Amino acid sequence: MTLRMRLLTASIVLALGAAPAFSAARRNLPGFSTNTLPANDDGSTGLVPIGFTINLFGTSYSSLYVNNNGNVTFDASLGTYTPFSLTSTATKILAPFFGDVDTRGTGSGLVTYGTDTVNGFQAFGVEWPHVGYYGSHVDKLNTFELVIINRSDLGAGNFDFEFNYDSIQ
Repeated sequence: MTLRMRLLTASIVLALGAAPAFSAARRNLPGFSTNTLPANDDGSTGLVPIGFTINLFGTSYSSLYVNNNGNVTFDASLGTYTPFSLTSTATKILAPFFGDVDTRGTGSGLVTYGTDTVNGFQAFGVEWPHVGYYGSHVDKLNTFELVIINRSDLGAGNFDFEFNYDSIQ
């Protein structure tokens, strides 16, 4: 299933309120929960190695920043909680959710990340499981995932990425 089809399917399922039928949308691999970003609002990790090199817009990267607000960046951490235009920014970003995630509330999950394999290929994944939103709110929890898959078998720096969604409230 292509990313476009997966997003369309997720949108239809969410619109119809049939989340239980789509409960396996995340890969949820054990390696993707090896590391945990402590509870925070607008925080990020330091530079994290992804285990392989990718070419993003002509620049090679072998590490990234995991940002609490639903994205990863490659040049610097990003604490900005207000989305900005992705078509005009110089920020190198992959953003499965571009909003104000806040994991400080009781009942919010914590962002996890790490490496694993997907269909025999090295992969780096970030999971935002049942995370809250700004102001430590937990009445609407979101669960989503970013997976970056090494596809250097197709060319140096090639990679696939997935935005996987269980629940967006």
